[in-house]
Amino acid sequence: MEDDTEATDDMPEAGPTALSTGAFNTFDPVHRGDGTATIYTLEDGSRVLRLEDFATSNGPQLHVLLTGNVPPNIRQSPDEGYVDLGPLKGNVGNQNYVIPDDVDLDDYVAVVIYCMPFHVNFTVAELG
Repeated sequence: MEDDTEATDDMPEAGPTALSTGAFNTFDPVHRGDGTATIYTLEDGSRVLRLEDFATSNGPQLHVLLTGNVPPNIRQSPDEGYVDLGPLKGNVGNQNYVIPDDVDLDDYVAVVIYCMPFHVNFTVAELG
């Protein structure tokens, strides 16, 4: 992403119930993040990760990962068992990501915005 890209996903209307939430952190002046990550279950049993009031630095090929560890710095890669929820829709704004049905949420403790080509964590939200 070269310029700021704003995402504007609406909250799903199918009776969301929050399962876990966390606030994004800032690693350094270049790799920063604001806002919250919340995992919701919907009335139909599906699950979504919602980023709200979200903002992070721009970077190439940023992806949204569910991870089993909380990387303490920009260089510690997520564990090998992460789930890639896809490319970041925008570095600013509210956005939703579908969590596959076969993902056991008990195995994941954080949401990481991760730069694939440079193997760098931009921001992390520890879920609780």
